Amino acid sequence: MKTNTPMMLCIRSISVSCSLLFVQVAVANNMPQPLPFVQDWSNTGLITTENDWSAVPGMMGYRGDRLAGKPGVNPQTVTTDGASTPENVIANQKSPNSLRTGGVVEFDGIPDPTVALKGSATAAAPSLVLNLNTTGKQNIAVGYNLRDIDGSVNNAVQPVAFQYRVQTNASYVDIPGAFVPDASTGPGLATEATHRVVILPVEANNQPLVQVRWITCNAEGHDEWIGVDDIAVIGDDIAKPSAAIEEAAPAKQSKPLRAGKDPSAN
Repeated sequence: MKTNTPMMLCIRSISVSCSLLFVQVAVANNMPQPLPFVQDWSNTGLITTENDWSAVPGMMGYRGDRLAGKPGVNPQTVTTDGASTPENVIANQKSPNSLRTGGVVEFDGIPDPTVALKGSATAAAPSLVLNLNTTGKQNIAVGYNLRDIDGSVNNAVQPVAFQYRVQTNASYVDIPGAFVPDASTGPGLATEATHRVVILPVEANNQPLVQVRWITCNAEGHDEWIGVDDIAVIGDDIAKPSAAIEEAAPAKQSKPLRAGKDPSAN
C-alpha cells in the first residue's frame, strides 16, 4: 500500500490528466513524454517480457556493462551514455531477497510493485532513463522515491545518482543535490525510502527532448535492490509574449531648409 507522501499527493492531483495523456500518446519506449508525467509502476501489464520496454511510455533500462571499472565507483562520476550497453529488464519478479542477478528488474509480485536497480560484476552501472518533452515548460520538477526493497542479509552501500542531458550525443550532467550516498538499509531490513524533488537546470526548459536517468554502480560487497518509484514530472507554462497593441507612430521629419535661408529669420 502506497503512503501519502507529498509526492504521492502530487501524483494523485495530476493523475487524471496523465491518464488521458497515456491514451493519446503512442507508447514507444523512447518517445519523449509531455508534462505532466507520472509513473508509479502500479500497472503491472506494462512489462511482461524480458528486455522489452516497448509498452512503457518514454522509459528504458540499460545494464551498464563496463561503465564502471571496479566495485565501489561513485555513480555521480559515470556520465557516459549507457545506451550502447544492453537494454535490460527482468520481468515479473516477486522475490527481491533471493534474486541475485544485477541490472534492471520489474518486481510486480510484491505488495507495492516497482522497477529496481542493482549493480553486479556484469551490470557495472545499471540505469533507468526517462525521455521528456519540455516544450512550452519551465521550472521542470522531477519527484521520485528510492526504496530499499531488499530484506536479505545483503548490506552494501548502494548509492544512486540522478543526471540529465539535453542532447542525446552529449554526456550526462550529474545533479549533486539529488545524490543519495546510500539508499539501502540492512542486513535483514527493507524499510528505507528516500524522497527527492529535483528542479532541473534552465537548460532543460522548453526542449523537445530532455533525458533524465537514475544510475547506481556495482557496490563493494553484496548489492541491494533499490526501487525507483512514484516518479512525477511537472513544469510551469512559459508565458507567451503579448501582441503589440499598436505600432509606434513614425517620427515626424522636419522640412529641409532652402539654400541661403537664415533659420533665425522671421
